[in-house]
Amino acid sequence: MNVLIAQLSFDCRRLILRNVAFQFFALMMPAGFYLLLTKAMTGGTTAQMTAFNVAYMGSMTVYSIAINGLFSIAQILMHDREKGLVRWLQLTPHGLVPYYVSIGILGLLMNLLSVAVLGTIAVLVNHVSLTLGQWFGVLGIAIIGQVPIMLIGVALSFLNRAETLSVASNLVTFPMAIMSGLWWPIRMLPDWVQVIRQHLPTFYMNDLLGTWMMHGTLDKTNLFGIGAWTLGLLVVISWGTRRLLKRGNGIVRA
Repeated sequence: MNVLIAQLSFDCRRLILRNVAFQFFALMMPAGFYLLLTKAMTGGTTAQMTAFNVAYMGSMTVYSIAINGLFSIAQILMHDREKGLVRWLQLTPHGLVPYYVSIGILGLLMNLLSVAVLGTIAVLVNHVSLTLGQWFGVLGIAIIGQVPIMLIGVALSFLNRAETLSVASNLVTFPMAIMSGLWWPIRMLPDWVQVIRQHLPTFYMNDLLGTWMMHGTLDKTNLFGIGAWTLGLLVVISWGTRRLLKRGNGIVRA
């Protein structure tokens, strides 16, 4: 436990306190989109606007988690590997477990902070009203739903160049956000996109949040989808990690 606490303290200082600008961007850009779109959408009935304000809070929560997982986590892991930190930690008596657990905990805390920021704006500005049980459910869904998204970030970190990672992160994040209906209604998208979006982890999480906040129900199909993505990605990451650690410098050369 002391080792994990020390690792958390170290990672918090270097990844959050010394990188406030990016963390602010990851938190406030989705919050800004939420404010902009909910205030720009007018003309509906009170019930329609209330439903939109609730649903869009969920969408921007998923988007914020995607930014954190597919950009921040991926870049952190690649940077640490290239600088030799991962290789050095592998040779210590405690190995890599405290490091990966620490990165996961910090990612979780940033994502929960995103929920808190968006929830505060939704309540104070748009007068969204959820029960205490619904708010706890939102936190639970955020914890569960973020897992495959963060694992995609881990998989992206196996790329061998920072420039390639930047392009790949953009190519994964924004199309996935669009196809999952995070920015505008699904019905506006082509039929073939609507077929693909039903199998994306961001869609599963967004749909879970929407049905829970609006109706207080959980769709088991979405939970199974998140579980399937998680298991599949764990297999990929396990293979990728073994390949990396067999290399003397810990970097895959394509």
